[in-house]
Amino acid sequence: MNIETNRIQRTALRRRRGFLGLRYEEGLWRAAAGGIWVTSTAVTAVSALGAPTGLGVGFDLFGAIVLNVLALALSGAAASWLLGRIPRRVPTLTIGSAIYTVIVLAVIFSFGEMKVDYAIGLALLLAGIGAGAGVLASVLTQGRYPWRTKLATALSAILLAGVVVLTSVDLRLLDKEPEPSPLLADTGSALEELKASDPSQPGSYDYRTFTYGSGKDKHRPEFGSGADLISETADASEYKGDWTWIRKQFWGFDLSELPLNGRVWMPEGEGPWPLVLMAHGNHLMEDYSDEGYEYLGELLASRGFIAVSVDENFLNYSVWGGIPEEDMELRAWVLLQHIGQLQKFSRDPSSDFYGAIDFDRVALLGHSRGGQAVAMATDREAWFGEDSSLPDRESYRIRAVIAIAPTDTTVDGHTANLKDVTYLTLQGSEDADVINFYGERQYQRTAFSGDTSSFKASLYIGGANHGQFNTSWGARDEAMPMGLFLKKPELDGEQQRRIAKVYVSALLETALHDRLEYRPLFRDYRAGAKYLPEASYFNRYEDGSFLPVARYEDGDSLEELDSGATASAAGVILWTREEALDRELHGKGNKGVVLEWRDAGASYSIEANGAFRMPQKASGEGGSPSLVFSMADMSWQLKEDADPLDVRIEAKDSSGRTSSVSLGDIMPVQRTPRTSFTWLGWPEAGLDEAEYTHESESVFQTYRVPLSRFMPDTKGSLIDWEQLSSIVFRFEGASGKAMLDDIGFSE
Repeated sequence: MNIETNRIQRTALRRRRGFLGLRYEEGLWRAAAGGIWVTSTAVTAVSALGAPTGLGVGFDLFGAIVLNVLALALSGAAASWLLGRIPRRVPTLTIGSAIYTVIVLAVIFSFGEMKVDYAIGLALLLAGIGAGAGVLASVLTQGRYPWRTKLATALSAILLAGVVVLTSVDLRLLDKEPEPSPLLADTGSALEELKASDPSQPGSYDYRTFTYGSGKDKHRPEFGSGADLISETADASEYKGDWTWIRKQFWGFDLSELPLNGRVWMPEGEGPWPLVLMAHGNHLMEDYSDEGYEYLGELLASRGFIAVSVDENFLNYSVWGGIPEEDMELRAWVLLQHIGQLQKFSRDPSSDFYGAIDFDRVALLGHSRGGQAVAMATDREAWFGEDSSLPDRESYRIRAVIAIAPTDTTVDGHTANLKDVTYLTLQGSEDADVINFYGERQYQRTAFSGDTSSFKASLYIGGANHGQFNTSWGARDEAMPMGLFLKKPELDGEQQRRIAKVYVSALLETALHDRLEYRPLFRDYRAGAKYLPEASYFNRYEDGSFLPVARYEDGDSLEELDSGATASAAGVILWTREEALDRELHGKGNKGVVLEWRDAGASYSIEANGAFRMPQKASGEGGSPSLVFSMADMSWQLKEDADPLDVRIEAKDSSGRTSSVSLGDIMPVQRTPRTSFTWLGWPEAGLDEAEYTHESESVFQTYRVPLSRFMPDTKGSLIDWEQLSSIVFRFEGASGKAMLDDIGFSE
């Protein structure tokens, strides 16, 4: 009897469960499962945007949703089958869906460079939120629950939501006013006036645009059947590539036949014109990047340059196909192959380029990894000295290199070194991709002979991010879903691109058109104040006229300087020579002298061995040379709030006459920008191995103090600048920390 009863009960239980037990879910458990399904599918769909297939957004979203729903159903069925022998009612669909959701979301977040423990914690949190939302929706929408139950459920949900917000969101964003960007006017007027028109405005030339390519591109007709000029392919099979099968299937080629594709903006009229090659950086391979510099191509063509945006998307990262090994080397190699291809076009009477290019005036511009590639291509002998497939080194001359938020990694044991080339690098303080100012490393590795007209400059931009310099990349510097955690940058895309247009155009006008009236912009960003968006800017500058007194790169002595001068410090608790650090506390490739003080009266003095050497030619106000130095305000490293940094500079000649000037009267010191990249609280520590932990890095500003600005001494006598023997930096304020570097004199 008992055996028969048990059999009947098991049969009835199976009937109530239905097919695979999926109909067993009832009431609030079913609602919880529904909420988990919605959450899981939503996150998976958003994640699909960060892993494109190249078949279109619609296909990617639809495929992600369908596959995730099927996986959820199968997970519920698997849970039902595994738990089917339990006689008591068990919410198998909810259990299976929750387990699957936690696993798949943890994998997605881990793949997005989140630490595993944080990824699991966030996945559990989202699954719980989904289940709770499903229960809340069921209680509030069904009439069988009394209003007291609905009210209690709603209040409980609000309480739990508050707990989540308090523990997961960066409350600093809620309880303090955001610090306004320093105004350009706050730092006073530039010492030199920019006697030139707005370089971001179109020039006087009409222009046309066209493309060249292999003629066989599978995805973009402008490089395939619609290409205006057919280019050759380049055989890179001798280089390391690790060209995956799926990459070959997507593009239709491998390393043995890389296409040379380019988008061209060319002025109308008689040339030859200077040439500017623009190289994008690493982005999702299936989300093409070369179109994103059209705003620069149009501007440059209107101002008399041939601009070419080089296609290197086939060297970019793919979720499905990875990235080729040593892609930096390949990016630089492809750029050089483009120069060779353009030389062939320029010799072909049937080509639009026939006789149109001045190969003695070439500039390379790169963004992100492209910013490193352009430097490598310029210093080609370090990697391609024996490559006979490249154009002859003497057949062209690269006069300028521009790197926007560049990377700077060692490739085959080498880094690029530039000599007598004009170099410019731009970086945003809110760059959440290339978070460190790596362009300063290349700045340090750029040198000049005394008789060159070349110079180097850097610009650090408060509130700018990585992607908005390219119109295709957008405001989020990380792919989905990790991009959801990032705050929007303070500057919008139009503002960032205006800055790029001002500096890129002015640099190329100076280096390739010899328009020297734009040079003051690079010595002092304030010279272009009326053309630039309101933001905080920090710039460095050096040219061949600079005569260094203190570099701090070699040796360990604090007192003895390379120039033969001696240094001393007073009133400080720290005086050391050390390397400047980035956000991750890694060295930035240059050393300086660091001074920290806790009481008023701190100073740093440099005494010449006789008299300081001055430039042969004098420039600036009154025809005098200028004292030049770089300084980084490091007060952000101090636990307590430091006083605003100000410096009084004293000068003395060999006759004992002294004079001084306040740096605040020349260029007031700005505080280093502090950046909070995400809106997260505790989870931020789990992102990208805590690379967002530090809010600032050492950012230098170059200060130029014309010696004519020093006031006469107390007796009314002027200092003899040819016999200048001592410089003293007196730090005003009760506490602070600063790094000095590149102290010397310039025209």
